[in-house]
Amino acid sequence: MNSDHHDAPLHWIDGHLDLAYLALNGRDMLQSVPDDAPHALTLPALRSGGVRVALGTIFTELGGDSAIEAVAYRDSEDVEGAHRVGVAQLEWYHAMERAGEISIVRTREDLARALRGEGPLGIVILMECADPISTPDEVAWWHTQGLRVVGLSWGHGSRYAGGNARAGGLTPIGKRMVDALDSVGILHDASHLSRAAFDDLCAHSSARIIASHSNAAALLPHSERHITDEQIATIRDRDGWIGLNLYGRFLADGRRATIDDCVAHTMHVARIAGASRVGLGSDLDGGFGREQLPLEIQSTEHYGRLLDGLSRAGFGALAAMPEHGWRAQFAAKNLARVLESSLPQ
Repeated sequence: MNSDHHDAPLHWIDGHLDLAYLALNGRDMLQSVPDDAPHALTLPALRSGGVRVALGTIFTELGGDSAIEAVAYRDSEDVEGAHRVGVAQLEWYHAMERAGEISIVRTREDLARALRGEGPLGIVILMECADPISTPDEVAWWHTQGLRVVGLSWGHGSRYAGGNARAGGLTPIGKRMVDALDSVGILHDASHLSRAAFDDLCAHSSARIIASHSNAAALLPHSERHITDEQIATIRDRDGWIGLNLYGRFLADGRRATIDDCVAHTMHVARIAGASRVGLGSDLDGGFGREQLPLEIQSTEHYGRLLDGLSRAGFGALAAMPEHGWRAQFAAKNLARVLESSLPQ
């Protein structure tokens, strides 16, 4: 069956997109994407692909060159620098909302409205590394500004936690940060945490956890960037959610990734976590171009091909639902359920 026709009524929640990062580094996020462009992601591209809600990040690069990277700061002790580049991205989302291009999802009703297609693209703000939050006492202010999901560290870690490329668990101030996030109901994202930081988070907090853009370590065991079966089970037990990352190097080693790799990672995670706790956290264009996406998924308009691949692999039997039901569940409803549980009324 033609996937474009079959999936036309569907809408999507994409669980991880670096929108502000791309904008501040020069991409015109208001333009459509030509077929021959090296990139795939703009706001019109999301609309054309049926994405109604996205987790839009505040991504800051520890150790980057601030002369060429608009999101870079010196190190974790550069509190002022991290705060400045984080706020600059927050302000971009606010400017896009004032211009009518997006709607920041702050409440359950905001989410429901966006999923119904009433108004512009809904953005749930996700901070990918908590260094821009100067102290735990500042969490309440960020929450009033629309922040709803936080990953304590990026790969290189933060002053709050170790990352997948830097060993270490939660720091003492990191534990205070977890308490502050929990106090206002901000959802935890574990995608870039070190193994030790993940364990410490789970020991310190009983809150729900997502992995917004993570693939299966069982299939690519060489890096802490991927989540283990034990971590998948922990997220399952907290009724969380895990999003498939479309970055080719996180799908396959030494070759171009394909739709079969996407399906293999999704099926592995779903067999442990359950079909109701998986979806798409594409990380589309998150510092890479189309040449590093799977061959068959070169734009948001190709997201339906993932559903067709899952159908061929027997995802429907795993979900124990009719095909139209699990397709809608995977595309949006699984993550919507988790977001609804954490958003204020």
